[in-house]
Amino acid sequence: MSSARLAAALVAAIALASVLGQYAILTQDPAYADATARIWHLAKFFTILTNALIGALMALVALNRHPGDGALAGGLLSILMVGIVYHALLAPETPLPGWDWWTDLGYHTLVPLGMLVWWLIWGGKRLRWGQLPYWLLWPLGYCVYAMIRGGIEGDYPYFFLDVGRFGAPRIAMNIAGLVVVFALMGALILLAARLLHRPARD
Repeated sequence: MSSARLAAALVAAIALASVLGQYAILTQDPAYADATARIWHLAKFFTILTNALIGALMALVALNRHPGDGALAGGLLSILMVGIVYHALLAPETPLPGWDWWTDLGYHTLVPLGMLVWWLIWGGKRLRWGQLPYWLLWPLGYCVYAMIRGGIEGDYPYFFLDVGRFGAPRIAMNIAGLVVVFALMGALILLAARLLHRPARD
């Protein structure tokens, strides 16, 4: 197995271990008594869904089933934003206790950094500006899903999506701002790809 595939397997393992670790933590919470409740709770968070996506993409790379340069760059965009938004807006002031600290480290720091390093070294750089709108579908689709789910359940996964707290106009502005930030980060990835352009390695 090549070094690129081994490194991809490591990133996939960290991503999936972090998600499974969070699932295991929920087994200790009586509020989530069965597997369906635990999975449904985890599926509320962009962080969890994006780490699962990265785990799947990098597992495909490790298995020599390359998902395509565009898909990997789109995944990179979303997982980088997971790390940036968390550390800029959501990180607690005091360290999380026990296993929560490890899972938090995995999906908010190690996976974003690992994916970035992998992409810089081995990722294919044959990207096009026309791919950027498609990369934005993942976060936009999540926002729609989170708003619908939050409206039904009365519980929003992130404060900046809480319509009940801020009202629809403010939330629309928040989402528009997020889209702009995602687009700018995507543009940086495309510019980096141009500077580092080379074919993907096996």
